[in-house]
Amino acid sequence: MKSPLISAASVLAAVTLTANAHDHFAAGVKNSDNNGLPDAGEALAMYGPDISSRIFHMLARPAGFRPVQKCGGHYVLDENARTLFPNDAFSFTALSDGQEEIEEENHAHTGAWIWMEIIAVEGPPGANFGFWEVGRAAAYDTATVAFPTNQPTGDLAFVVSGGTDSVDQDPHGHYHGRSWTADKPGDYFVSFRFVDRSTSGPDGGPWHVPSEPFVFHFRAGPSFQPAGALAPGGYTLTWPSQMGVWEPYQTGIVFTVLRSTNPSGGWTPIGSVTGTTAATATFTDPSPPSGAAFYRLSYDWAAPPAP
Repeated sequence: MKSPLISAASVLAAVTLTANAHDHFAAGVKNSDNNGLPDAGEALAMYGPDISSRIFHMLARPAGFRPVQKCGGHYVLDENARTLFPNDAFSFTALSDGQEEIEEENHAHTGAWIWMEIIAVEGPPGANFGFWEVGRAAAYDTATVAFPTNQPTGDLAFVVSGGTDSVDQDPHGHYHGRSWTADKPGDYFVSFRFVDRSTSGPDGGPWHVPSEPFVFHFRAGPSFQPAGALAPGGYTLTWPSQMGVWEPYQTGIVFTVLRSTNPSGGWTPIGSVTGTTAATATFTDPSPPSGAAFYRLSYDWAAPPAP
């Protein structure tokens, strides 16, 4: 009887790629007086799906595909279809007053110029969290912005509204292409808030006060807890097949299977499996030890350096 698989991470359920949902979290106003109008001085608010129990997963890119891994690797959440957690993609937007789109309920005042502030990043010690700005991940190896975790962010902001700081502008905004990234596995809690940076409001200031902070829970590095069972021909391991195959033509991450009779050390590679867009990967140890055995999976972050 073999002992359970040893893995440092929790169980992860794989899903088949059927669709790639894309959520929108939109800036609007909290209509505090219930008059249905975006009055000056009302606070901004976020409208969209409930995030109180959601986790947004950042996955490793297959070796050889941009962004090129550095600092131990990048985990990424962007808007491309992927096999694991296909419904995590999202964008920050702003509701329209009717000039750019059909008028949306709870939109901000005409002239509001809405930005997003990142006010706190909590995560694994020594890690960095940030993002590639629109289109940058395809051409640059380093993120546009990266914050050390558990340190002040300087309330860095990026624009959400699509117009300019002008009294007649629709507050609407809808940008795609931002890629969230982290360089260590683990859980990240990122506090955001919407702010109005317009100067066309009362007394030359903004139309609205900032929103209350809201926290997104990101998880970098899906963890693998392979299932193991005796089978004809040996001991078979099964696990989610890959961590970030966005397109069927991309090569998956190569997993090396290691075995030891001691969980504290002495790990020996016994084979490898390349992940695909299938839900799971399997490996059979044809000659498991007669006593207890422990198995681990490892993968390389980056392609080998050029000669």
